[in-house]
Amino acid sequence: MKQLESIITNKPPEIYIDEIIIPRNSISGDNIDGGTITNFRSDGIKDTAKDKKIIIQDDRVEIKGPIHGADANLSKVIANEINAPSVTSHTVKTQKIDAEGIHAQNLFVKGHITTERLKYNKAEADNFDVKKSVRINLREVLWEDRLGNSVKSSALQEVGVLNKLQVGSTLSVDGHRVGVNTSKPQGYLAVDQGGDQIVLDFKDGRALVGMHSISDLDVGNGKTKITIKANGNVGVGIDQPTQALEVNGNIKYKGKTITSGISTPTEGNWQQGDICYNDNAQVGSYVGWICVRGGNPGTWSKFGLIG
Repeated sequence: MKQLESIITNKPPEIYIDEIIIPRNSISGDNIDGGTITNFRSDGIKDTAKDKKIIIQDDRVEIKGPIHGADANLSKVIANEINAPSVTSHTVKTQKIDAEGIHAQNLFVKGHITTERLKYNKAEADNFDVKKSVRINLREVLWEDRLGNSVKSSALQEVGVLNKLQVGSTLSVDGHRVGVNTSKPQGYLAVDQGGDQIVLDFKDGRALVGMHSISDLDVGNGKTKITIKANGNVGVGIDQPTQALEVNGNIKYKGKTITSGISTPTEGNWQQGDICYNDNAQVGSYVGWICVRGGNPGTWSKFGLIG
């Protein structure tokens, strides 16, 4: 080795290889500076490049050309572009990724991500653009213009103007029509029971309330007060009216009370002109009695002798 150092120090014009005696594996790398090593290879490295491909500096390593390998396990990757069948890393920062599979705990991309399938545990983005829909467990939850059919509940506190609303089979709102227990209201407001609908509607500038079917309509406050039959008969206090208007009780016409009985009233306040029809009218009796002086019960006179 001292012989080699003497030759290198004195720098003779020519060195004959038979003048150098080098023991096996005895040249130190500290004695080699400069020059180009060609056909370099070791147990783990084989260099066949004709141009510079790797430049190592204090602050970085520059690699010219693509990197090919079966596996690349990296703790952190910062690159302008990554092109690989699969990327596994804790942190990836890049402007472009072209890979069949990407597995990263943290993924930072400046630009766009185009993928057929994106699976993640948590994502934060100022703009998240998808072409068709957003899915969770392969079930559509969000479209461009509507929620997915798999969304069954939400905590919405405010919504815009709804053009159509369907609440199960209980409530339906379509345009200007509201249906309860029906999706096909026959008026502006319709409540359906067994196919019969009570309807609130407007026609020719008039409000209409009734049944949109051949059914009776009862009006009351827990107890029927007015009955409107399907044939048009109206009963007040009667649920089966047989005439166009049938009243169970006194009626008042132009300020005069009309009643009936087998005799004149014996109690109550009555006014002059009130009439009591005779329930037991027969030949020789009178049609009824008329109040000629108001009071309790007032003064009554017979009228209408039946001949």
